[in-house]
Amino acid sequence: MPERRPRADRAQQFMPFAALKGYYDLIRERERTEEPRRELTDEQALELSRKLSHVERRKMASVVHYDGEAYVTTRGLVTDIDLAGRTVTVVRTRIAFDDIAEIEVGSPLSS
Repeated sequence: MPERRPRADRAQQFMPFAALKGYYDLIRERERTEEPRRELTDEQALELSRKLSHVERRKMASVVHYDGEAYVTTRGLVTDIDLAGRTVTVVRTRIAFDDIAEIEVGSPLSS
C-alpha cells in the first residue's frame, strides 16, 4: 500500500505557480491612462474640507486621489493624520490633502 502524503504536501501541488513574477502588476500599470489633475470648485473644496475634518484614526476610509498620473481609489483603515504635513495615511499609503478629490469616511474599527 503506498504511503499517504501529509495534507499540506498534497495541497501544495495545487497551489498556483507564478512563472512571471510581477508580470500582471506591470500589465495593470500599462493599462492605466494618464489624465490631468482636475481642479475642485469652491463648493467641492468646502465639502472635502468638511469631510476631512471628520477623519479619525482607526476609521475606514475610501479616498480618491491623484497619484501624479491618474486618479486612484485607496480603501482601508486610516492609520495616521498629519495636520502639520497636510497628509492622511490609509493603511500604508500617505496621501497629501491637495491630491484628494473625494473621501468617504466609514465607521470606526470596533475594539
